Amino acid sequence: MKHSIVFYDSSCPLCSRVVRFIIKHEKNDELRFSALQGEFAKSFLSNKGVNEVDLSTFYLFKNEKLHQKSTAALMLLAYLKWYLQLLNIFWILPGVIRDFFYMIISRNRFRIFKNRCDFVRLDPKRDLDTLN
Repeated sequence: MKHSIVFYDSSCPLCSRVVRFIIKHEKNDELRFSALQGEFAKSFLSNKGVNEVDLSTFYLFKNEKLHQKSTAALMLLAYLKWYLQLLNIFWILPGVIRDFFYMIISRNRFRIFKNRCDFVRLDPKRDLDTLN
């Protein structure tokens, strides 16, 4: 697959906002998206050895490798516009520390973002769930 894929929890208000942010600030239309609850994600991730999908994280499939949590978030920066590249500074933190803070936010995301967002409407060419 030539495109990188972002797998996200479609029922999470924070995840919906993050997907909208990515789309708004993406350099080009290179990324594809799939809800973790969708059939495409279940099948694809299962083929990559993920038999139980963790809805508390999102996954990024890039260069035939599956990334998750803070590593996936930081790898997304390569797809975003130049002014967001300053966030690459977080690579200096060890993954254990980054993931610790990632999980604190993840565990509290429904409390922090109480107002649910509308369903993210993606361009059908970028939404892998509509292609099946």
